[in-house]
Amino acid sequence: MKNYQMSRFCWLEINLDNLRDNFMHFRQMVGHDVKIMPAIKVNAYSHGIVACGKILEECGADYLGVGSIDEGILLRENGVKMPILIFASNLIQETANLYTEYRLIPTILSMEAAKAFSNVVSEPSDVFIKIDTGRGRLGVNAEVFADLYREVSQLPNLHVEGVYSHMGAVNWPDVGADYAMWQFSRFKSAMDSLGDDAEKIPFSQLANTPGSIALPEIRMSGVCPGRAMWGYSPLSRRETHPDLKAPLVSWKSRLVHVNEVLGGKFGENYASVKLDTPKRIGIMAGGIGDGISPKLADGYVLLHGRKCPVASTISLEHTILDLTDFPDAKVGDEIVILGPQGEEEITLDQRIKEWECTVPLIWANISPHLDRLYYRDGKLWSVAKGERFIRVEQ
Repeated sequence: MKNYQMSRFCWLEINLDNLRDNFMHFRQMVGHDVKIMPAIKVNAYSHGIVACGKILEECGADYLGVGSIDEGILLRENGVKMPILIFASNLIQETANLYTEYRLIPTILSMEAAKAFSNVVSEPSDVFIKIDTGRGRLGVNAEVFADLYREVSQLPNLHVEGVYSHMGAVNWPDVGADYAMWQFSRFKSAMDSLGDDAEKIPFSQLANTPGSIALPEIRMSGVCPGRAMWGYSPLSRRETHPDLKAPLVSWKSRLVHVNEVLGGKFGENYASVKLDTPKRIGIMAGGIGDGISPKLADGYVLLHGRKCPVASTISLEHTILDLTDFPDAKVGDEIVILGPQGEEEITLDQRIKEWECTVPLIWANISPHLDRLYYRDGKLWSVAKGERFIRVEQ
């Protein structure tokens, strides 16, 4: 086994079997005639883009959707060979050479972008066109899509491999899907306006995670699940909802210091106070800079399988714990910020409520510099240290 030394005692533990199962549940749900493009932007929703990209390629995903050229390049440099779409986040006019060098698929929003890409490719190359159907953000308006498609298709060496859009609001039909169906009607009208040319496009996609689950009629030839890959759906659970499990099973730390202190931010509203008797505290590696919410100051972590209260405000790199009821706690002891320990568990839903935020926000706030330990079949499989991906020999 390769030597693996943890450089900082705040890390994530990720079960890649759950990612695989989530994809397979989605594949079973949509069938083999529908292409799947998992969205793994923002470092795979902070799960680590290289390991997750490799697993999804292994599972048979048709494309990967990433947020930036840098993410696409990182995947290529780590051996991912499958088609990779870059969601609109740059000017193709200034980055076209990178798309060709690393065999990445650009999102086309205008003729200027299409011409810039066409000018640098020397062989037939795939592009995707994005339609705005109602999110009100990126894309050509659905009503004029056909004109852009025809102009792009006439440019040398460009092949429109896909057309996609982004949904604004989705729910079960009996709860409220009017807006989603309005978006679908605009997308369908845009595709219908192409006539027979629509059949030449392998991937047409509007459905995201909730759209794919709640509204089977809008799946068309492709779906783009994001949150589902990471074990979450905003929909209420019903019989037709796939069984999703979170790959992120634990967020852990360790005690790096234990001390008896005579002052600190232990007063009302965390005012600095002098203490008459020493207070036993422990310092946990991990703070705001790692993605921990300042609201953890009113909460707890797990230590020795029990709830251990946070004693003060959260700093950038550390968190102060109250060890009054933990006389045996010592430097090096493991702490759980998210996940199980002993008979206790801190769930993602619990942290959402306590930290008053959404699941994507919790994920996105987790710093890329945290080590990510990946497990398959119960064994450590690989480690991500920042952008470095390390395979662990069994």
